[in-house]
Amino acid sequence: MNRLKVASLLLFLILLSFALLVGGTMPYFLFYIFLLTFFIPLIHSLITLIGLKGYVRIPSQSLFSGESINIEYQVENKSFFRIPYLEINSNITKNLSGIESPKVTLVLEKKQSFIHKETVLLKRRGYYKLGEIEATIKDVFGFYSFKKRISSNTSLLVYPEIINLSTFKITTSHQTGEALVQNSVFQDKSRISSLREYREGDSVKAIHWKLSAKKDIPIVKDYETRGDTYATIFIDNYAKSFKDDIDRRLEDKAATATLSIVNYCLSQNIEVCLETQNHKSFVKIQGQQKSDLKPFLEALARFRGNGSLVFNSFLMSRIETLKRSSTVIIITPNFDKEIGALGIQLKMKNFNPLFIVITDIDNNKGFVDQIVEEMLNQEGIPIYILNHNTSIKEALEVYDG
Repeated sequence: MNRLKVASLLLFLILLSFALLVGGTMPYFLFYIFLLTFFIPLIHSLITLIGLKGYVRIPSQSLFSGESINIEYQVENKSFFRIPYLEINSNITKNLSGIESPKVTLVLEKKQSFIHKETVLLKRRGYYKLGEIEATIKDVFGFYSFKKRISSNTSLLVYPEIINLSTFKITTSHQTGEALVQNSVFQDKSRISSLREYREGDSVKAIHWKLSAKKDIPIVKDYETRGDTYATIFIDNYAKSFKDDIDRRLEDKAATATLSIVNYCLSQNIEVCLETQNHKSFVKIQGQQKSDLKPFLEALARFRGNGSLVFNSFLMSRIETLKRSSTVIIITPNFDKEIGALGIQLKMKNFNPLFIVITDIDNNKGFVDQIVEEMLNQEGIPIYILNHNTSIKEALEVYDG
């Protein structure tokens, strides 16, 4: 193609020189014919570009990561000329699933339309403002190439996947005036609210052995939920901590782990508070009932590693606002000495700190100071390490503080 353009330019200069130097009907006739050779394809391409219309259709509802959706786009040649070469490139599938769609190349006759449909697996949570395709028109000689974008104004909100946790065991907690020791921060083991048959996922420790033997079926004890139990989750989204986050692995893992813990708290009627940043703004969401889940879903779907304030500074500014004896869950990709010191400080202030460290070992992202980890373990402060491919359910349910 480059050779054709170079040859055309040389021919243009030769014919122009011939017409100017020699003059006469034939030189100018040849020169004008040559110009028309380029002018007519240009006009043809511009007319078909103006007449090219289309739409992009994606679902307008909110969906969860892991679900599938149907997307559809159409291009129509409304002009009276044939489009000899049309190339369609869609970025929708790549944005939603990380997989590039193959380019579509076709000839579009006058008044003809082309419709493309595909099913996309939503691998990424996030907020997607537009679905867009790019159409490229070329003339039959390949002299000209024009691009046109066709987009949809429909936004798509993809929630993180909810991992249903049957237990979430952390360190013991002590309330003033009541020397209560508990393995789970969400239940009072001294107060049984009801008895029921065993269901898959129930803890073996909750089985009422005497009654099970009497009825010859496993019977499980349901415990009362502590009304004075609170959980506050801090997510580190300091921009530098998420620099070069490949495929947003750290972001997605942090969001999914957070949502799973929030969902567990709300299912147990535990008051939970989520705090993080969005650029320079502070984000704070609270809830206690299962019906309070939606604001958490929306915030975590939009969660990005874009915080402007250093996470340690952000945490320090929020400590004094915490409720007494609450569990403080800190989710971060950077577990260093400073963050470890904050854990000790929280425990000294009679809080129950817990750390979840997000890593991507394959790409050497995320940092864990093993000395600090050992020190906090000695202090009885739980630390969970979640690599991007680690099962959240297995990692968070097996710990027995």
